[in-house]
Amino acid sequence: MSDPHSLRRLRLLLVLVWLMLGLAVLAGSLMPDLGPSSLKIPLPHADKLVHFCAWALLAAFAPPLLVRFASRLAAASGLFLLSGAIELAQAFLPMRSASFGDLAANGLGIAAGTSAGILVAMLLARRSRPVAAGLAFDGGDGLFAPGEAR
Repeated sequence: MSDPHSLRRLRLLLVLVWLMLGLAVLAGSLMPDLGPSSLKIPLPHADKLVHFCAWALLAAFAPPLLVRFASRLAAASGLFLLSGAIELAQAFLPMRSASFGDLAANGLGIAAGTSAGILVAMLLARRSRPVAAGLAFDGGDGLFAPGEAR
């Protein structure tokens, strides 16, 4: 699996899946008939659960593709800003409404997903440092970039 061509294909596949998830979250957040309430989940606050899970899944893909702590933090921050922008946009869309509760669920999901992604990246790095380094977009050489605290 440490073959450079297979690593590039795996990285491309992960990025494509991540982009498709991002588009699905964006469409589900902005299109009137695709929001969390359209799923009809018979649980209290199911809407918040859907927000949490969608953003957690989206956030989990970044850490295995990024090695440096700063890159991972930037990715999580960027996702949170994107979720805030989507909530703001919903305030101006018919049949949609903005909610601080949704934003909080998004943020918690992003934190949980980023944490899970970091655990996956750590397991990958422990199992095969060349694979972990080969997946990285930010030039890192494993779990920690040179010079970063361990």
